[in-house]
Amino acid sequence: MHIMKRWIFAALFVFSAAAHTQNLADYEKIITEHTLANGMHFIIMEDRTAPAVSFVIHVNTGSVDEKYGETGISHLIEHLAFNGTRKIGTKNWREESEAFAELDRVYEEILKISKKSTDEADSKIPLSPPFAKGETSPLLGKRRVREDLRSREELEEKFERLKEKAAEYAEANEFGKIMDRHGAMGPNAYCSNDMTVFWVELPSNKIELWAKMESDRLFNPVFRGFYEELEVVKEERRMRVDNSPWGKLMEEFQNTAYSVHPYRNPVIGYPADLQEMTRRKVESFYKKHYVPSNMTVAIAGDVNPKELIPLLEKYFGRVPAGERLDTFIPSEPPREKTERRIIIRMDSEPILMAGFPIPDINHPDMPALEICAEILAGGRTSRLYRRTVVQEKTGLSTGAWCRTSKYPGMFYIWASAAKGHTNSELETAVYSEIEKMRQDAITTEELEGAKARLKMFFLTQLKERREMAEQLAWFHTITGGWRNLFRYLEKIDEVTPEDITAAMNKYMRQENRVVGMVERE
Repeated sequence: MHIMKRWIFAALFVFSAAAHTQNLADYEKIITEHTLANGMHFIIMEDRTAPAVSFVIHVNTGSVDEKYGETGISHLIEHLAFNGTRKIGTKNWREESEAFAELDRVYEEILKISKKSTDEADSKIPLSPPFAKGETSPLLGKRRVREDLRSREELEEKFERLKEKAAEYAEANEFGKIMDRHGAMGPNAYCSNDMTVFWVELPSNKIELWAKMESDRLFNPVFRGFYEELEVVKEERRMRVDNSPWGKLMEEFQNTAYSVHPYRNPVIGYPADLQEMTRRKVESFYKKHYVPSNMTVAIAGDVNPKELIPLLEKYFGRVPAGERLDTFIPSEPPREKTERRIIIRMDSEPILMAGFPIPDINHPDMPALEICAEILAGGRTSRLYRRTVVQEKTGLSTGAWCRTSKYPGMFYIWASAAKGHTNSELETAVYSEIEKMRQDAITTEELEGAKARLKMFFLTQLKERREMAEQLAWFHTITGGWRNLFRYLEKIDEVTPEDITAAMNKYMRQENRVVGMVERE
């Protein structure tokens, strides 16, 4: 099942020893909300079953906020998140900052030379002044190119020396080591198109330590180890996208499904943007988006709100509000009534991906689409699995999920082919099952089974109070309030077969369809 389903349902079935209940009224008794003057919002859930606290910081920014030329910044920030500040992680900040400045200057010089060489190579015009009358300059200005290459090599050698020098000032992983000494689980982070999340769990007598360190980390980062982490991200991209059939398919599929909306861009970033990434770009993005009013913090565990809120005011309240965040996200234009299709050729068994545009998480049709995905291809009892894997044996695996997100998303269906079989066979089966499901009545057994499987899946997955904190923060940020977490469950229970059929007729149409395939080279 897709991670977004986990976000949607997780806290609905949390073990939460705080109340052992799924009743909204009971949770309202143990949840307190507090907003600082600078706009930073806190959701506090009391659960005194163990002397521990989960802290989840939800920043309302992700790859959707990145412009062309800077894709991958949010993911890179996730990698740099715990590398320290001016106070933590350094042996001598004054000298380290000077080393950073010189390191960045040299790196940007290297980028300028690289761009200049690329532009000149593409220009197809002489690069050096004309020679004497009657002579012709070489097309690519060979002398100029040799000089640029020599300059670049010298700068790269200098860059490596400066990088080694800067590393001498660093106290490696000091932030994490301090947390470890005080009994932390984590810290860790992850990001997506819509959000960036940081979390850690600590003993309940370390709350002030968390507030002191996190307020410093969030609002005074220096992005230590910038170039080392950038290389890690580049390698991650090569492994997970460039050399992965699934990764490559998903990237190309999104590029095809969206024409202008930033959901078309990969969270990890495009290679060209990563190649030209600089600390200056990251700092500019961070300054704009990592402001208190763009953050929601969920705290769940052994806490007393009356004692906790003064600490939050003390450490986070002193942070300036920052400039008002005004982000423009372009909307998708009306779609042409035609199918979009791509084929990727790689050394891989055939893989099929089909998708249909759907609304955002707040649309009333989303619960019906969630159940539709589960019945159609959500597991071994689903219609598509039974047909392709069990009966016809044309497929190895199948799946479907809704991208339940901040902006209009996609309904995805995928299938991988069994040896000796083709995407054409799988595609025929997918459309056939969609049409059967649209025309034939969905049985009560199918409907109730899908609901029960969703509930059981999330019930068994949840083992930590951190899960609850994540859902509280996510629902507050994406839907406007944490209470919608519980209301969504009610909407799921209210879904009828007629609701599912209506949603399929509305969204799952051939003229809306996007199809992507991986075919063997």
